[in-house]
Amino acid sequence: MSLVPPPSWSRLVRAALPLLLMGTAAVAAEPPPLPAFDLERLTVTPTARAALLGSSGLLLEPGALRLAVVTHYQHRPLVVVRDGRRVGEVVRERALLHLAAAMALHPRLEVGAAMPVLVGQGGMSLAGLGLGELRRSGAGTPVVSARVGVLREADGALVDLAAEVDVGLPLGRREALLGDGRWSVAPRLALGRRVDGMRLSLEAGPRLRGRVQVGSHTVGSELPFALGVTSVEGPLRGELSVRAAAPLTGGALWSGEVLAGARYLFSERLEVFALGGPGLGVAPGVPAFRVLAGVGFDPLAVPRPKPQVPVVARAPEPKHGGVREGLPGDGALAVVDDPAFGDGAAPPEPDAVEVPDQDADTVADGVDNCPREPGPADNQGCPESVPQVVYLTQTRIEITERIFFAFDRAVVLPRSYPLLDQVAKVMLEHPELAQVVVEGHTDNIGSAAYNRRLSQARAEAVCAQLERRGVEAQRLRAVGRGPDVPADTNDTAAGRERNRRVEFHIVPPPATATPGSAGEGTP
Repeated sequence: MSLVPPPSWSRLVRAALPLLLMGTAAVAAEPPPLPAFDLERLTVTPTARAALLGSSGLLLEPGALRLAVVTHYQHRPLVVVRDGRRVGEVVRERALLHLAAAMALHPRLEVGAAMPVLVGQGGMSLAGLGLGELRRSGAGTPVVSARVGVLREADGALVDLAAEVDVGLPLGRREALLGDGRWSVAPRLALGRRVDGMRLSLEAGPRLRGRVQVGSHTVGSELPFALGVTSVEGPLRGELSVRAAAPLTGGALWSGEVLAGARYLFSERLEVFALGGPGLGVAPGVPAFRVLAGVGFDPLAVPRPKPQVPVVARAPEPKHGGVREGLPGDGALAVVDDPAFGDGAAPPEPDAVEVPDQDADTVADGVDNCPREPGPADNQGCPESVPQVVYLTQTRIEITERIFFAFDRAVVLPRSYPLLDQVAKVMLEHPELAQVVVEGHTDNIGSAAYNRRLSQARAEAVCAQLERRGVEAQRLRAVGRGPDVPADTNDTAAGRERNRRVEFHIVPPPATATPGSAGEGTP
């Protein structure tokens, strides 16, 4: 029996060497990946209250929810530079879709989130540089944000000031230059001030992220800052923003952009916007130019609070034994004394007067919001299934809720539609109200002339809403009082809030008007 000698080590090495060389060649043929970093520099905030590219220190109203969808095109955001010249286009064009949402949880707290999605990008082949090819699409870096109101101009402060922070999650696709697999944090301060029909803004704060070498340049932490001017009057609002970033990492470059655009409010729930402009410099992420366009909308109506004080539908009692005449806000009210009776004689018994009550619910038709439907007096004579926030007096249509408008605009917000539905229904049920003066009032923040114009436009907007609900135009008259007739002090935030209001004054028929009465005092 013969034994086969075991192979020597030299034979094993000679047999395995070709396989090892083949594996090494395969590894060498696989190009290294691109440097991983987030190419995006611009923070788009289409849900912000004041501007497309920043908050200007303003927060949404409590309970408000805003959603936005933005398309975003960039031209040459990443190029190869030699001796200060562009010699190649790593990313020639890039298109993204931004999805954003923001909600105010408190008058001084707003939270939001944004998700960029890369739709497509293209550029030069990177094989000649020994790098892996660029991915054409993918999910970007999700960003969650928070804004805290520190100062408010509406409270008497010189400016609106907010402390804000954006946190980028490490989820962006690295192979598409959508992230580096790390967290990023961008705290900042944003402030703004209104000057006549314009709003000036300034924001600044560091963007903290890891350092990455991109060609001969470095991408890392930086200090972005921006100056903005936004118009705030009317449904069409223009915006101009100058943005720059100072490098905080060695080897990085300064960057900047100039962007201009506009927003247009088609309705109270829907707006469209667009802006664009050139980039300044050749730092990674600064395009030759960029263009953005999108739509923002409010999908929710803020729930209406119930009246704090129950309102009973009955005419006001005369004071001091007399009958009050005149309109609130028109100075002292006249008091007509009861006739005197001599010799201690008792006054004659008043004649019984039958008060009309069509639905027999014990609420007189004259102060019954629903004169043809029975309902309890504490719901203004209407069925309990429809809580009433409107009631009638001799001189006014009182409302127990505010009418809300878009910020610095004469546009009624959808959350006030149910209230205006009730006002219109009361007027339609009471044709004897021949004319109602709709008065707009403001606080004293800003110039009196501007506030009068704004209050006039808002009163006209309320009249237009009532006309859409069937109220005849000749029964309505809009008057803007501005800050001239405050209901409370302007020295406190609560007082200024009460001064920002809309009132409905009933104009009595000419036959009942007497000198010094409401018929003469009504504007």
